Amino acid sequence: MPQSGAPCGVVDTFDFPLNPPHAENIIRFSDYGVYRAHYGGYHTGEDWWGPGGRTFGLPVHSIGHGTVTYAAPLGWGTDKGTVVVRHVLADGGTILSFYGHLDPPSVVLRAGDCVVRGQRVGRVGRPSSPPHLHFEIRTHTPNGPGPGYWPSEPTQAGWLPPSFYIWETRLAVAPGVQWTRPFAAQGSRGVGMLDEDTFVALEGDQWVGIGVPDGRVRWRQASSIRATEAIVDPSGSMVYSANRYTGRVEALRFAGSRGGSAITAPDSPLVPLWETRLGAASSVTLMPLPGGGVAVSSRKGMIGLSAAGELLWEHDSSVKAFDWLLHEDRLIFSTIGEGVSLWTADGSEPVALPTPGAGYLVRVKDQIWVYGDQGIYRLDPETFSADLLYALPGGRLEQGSMAALPGGGVLLIHADAHDKRLIALNADGTLGWQRSYGRSAHGHEHRLVVLDGRPFLVSHQRAAASNKVAVSLVDVDRARLTQLFVTTGRNPRPDDTWVSATTDGRLLLSVGSGLGIGSIVALDVQSALEAVLQAVSSD
Repeated sequence: MPQSGAPCGVVDTFDFPLNPPHAENIIRFSDYGVYRAHYGGYHTGEDWWGPGGRTFGLPVHSIGHGTVTYAAPLGWGTDKGTVVVRHVLADGGTILSFYGHLDPPSVVLRAGDCVVRGQRVGRVGRPSSPPHLHFEIRTHTPNGPGPGYWPSEPTQAGWLPPSFYIWETRLAVAPGVQWTRPFAAQGSRGVGMLDEDTFVALEGDQWVGIGVPDGRVRWRQASSIRATEAIVDPSGSMVYSANRYTGRVEALRFAGSRGGSAITAPDSPLVPLWETRLGAASSVTLMPLPGGGVAVSSRKGMIGLSAAGELLWEHDSSVKAFDWLLHEDRLIFSTIGEGVSLWTADGSEPVALPTPGAGYLVRVKDQIWVYGDQGIYRLDPETFSADLLYALPGGRLEQGSMAALPGGGVLLIHADAHDKRLIALNADGTLGWQRSYGRSAHGHEHRLVVLDGRPFLVSHQRAAASNKVAVSLVDVDRARLTQLFVTTGRNPRPDDTWVSATTDGRLLLSVGSGLGIGSIVALDVQSALEAVLQAVSSD
C-alpha cells in the first residue's frame, strides 16, 4: 500500500528474480566482484541462467515491491534492455535492483510505475554474449543502467552481493527466526554445545564460539590441524577434532570459566593438549569414550585414546562407525562396511555383539532401540540380546533417521527404492501409524529432532543449483506434518548444511550457499508454530 516516502509500498520480503520465490533449478554463477581483464573491471552483479542453459525468453520478476526509476528497451544498446526498481525498506532506507540483458519488446514498464513482488519486469533477451540475466543490487544510479563492471571492488562503491542480500533479508523476516549470522560456508561444521549458552562451530580452519541467545561471536581461534571433524566431550570440558585428509587427531581443553548461565573465555579458549597422526583416511568418525577419551574410526581401522592421549586399544578392521550412543559405562556403536554390525567398547578393544543387524541407535527410557535396514530391534542393555519389534523391507539406511518419543516408542524415517515413509511405533513396539510423505515434505536428506517433547522433521534437498532446507512439526497423534520454515541457498556444497539442537528449545540451522559464505539461523520452533497457526486461523 502507498505510504509516506514509499508511493509503491514498503518491502516485506524479497524473492529471487528468476523462478521466484526460491529460484529453484536456476543456475547462478558466483561471479559478483570477479575481475575480468577483457572488461577492465570487477563484475558488479551476478549472471543468471535457466535450467540446462535454456535462458532466452525466461520471465524476469521484480524481487520486491517498489517504484520503477528507469526502463529502456535498449538501455544497454547491443546488450539489450534494462530496468531499475527502487525498494523502500521498513527502516526507511532504500536499495535498487537492476535487471539487464532483457529482450527489448518485453520492457513495457516506464519510470514511475509501481511493481509488486513477483511481477514480471521483462524477459531474458539475446545480448552480445549468450542469453543470461545480469542482476544487481546497489545503492546508487537510479536513473541509468550503470556500467556492469567497475574499476575497484564493487562492494566499496555501493553495490551489494545480490543473492546473499536477498537470502539474508528473507531469513530475517521468516517466522520464528531469532537471529542470523553469516559464516564461511565452505568447510563449515557444527560441533556442539559447550554449555547452555555457547555453541562451537568450525568455519574453514577456525574454531568459533557463538552465543546462542544473540548469535554474536564470543571468540574465534585457528585450528592448528585445520580440523574437518570434531565433537564436544559430554563433560563440556574437552573438544576432540580430526582432519580427514591428513589423519591428524587433536584434543583440546576448554579454558573458559562458567558462571551461572554465562560463559567467559580468553581470546584462545581451546588449549591444545595432545596430537596424534593416523595417516590420510578420507573419512573419520569421532566418538566419546565413557569416562573421557575418544574412539577414532576410519576405513583404515579404529583406535581408542584416553583423555591424556594414551593408546587404549587398536582394532584392525575395514568397517567404519555409522552411529553411536553412550550407555552407562559403555560406548555402543554400529558400523558399516562388511555388513552392518553392533559393537560395544569401554577402555578395551571393541567387542562385536551377537545381533542380526544394526544401524541407528536411540535410548528409549531405559532401553536401547536399533533401526537396521531389516527392522526395529530392542536391545537388552545387560545381555545385549536383541528382539525384533517390527520388520521392515530392505531400505537405505543412509537416507533414514530415528528419534525417541517422550512417551516411549520411536519415530523413524524409512527409505527404500520406491518410497519414503514416516513410521511411529508405540512403546511396546507395535505399529502406531505409517505414511508416505514424499508429496508432503520435500527433500533428499532428512533428520528427526525432538525439542521440548515434540518431534520435528528437517529436510534438505540439493539440486544442481539450489539448496532447500525445511523444518516441519510432526503431529504424532494425527500423523500430520506442518511446515514451519523453509529457505534456500544457491549452488550448494555437500557439507555446508547441518542442524543442531540447543538446550533452550531452538534449532541452529546452517544453510550453505557454496559461494564461500552462508548463514547460521536460530529458529525458535514455538514462535514459528504460533505464526503458522495464526496464519491458518486468519485464512
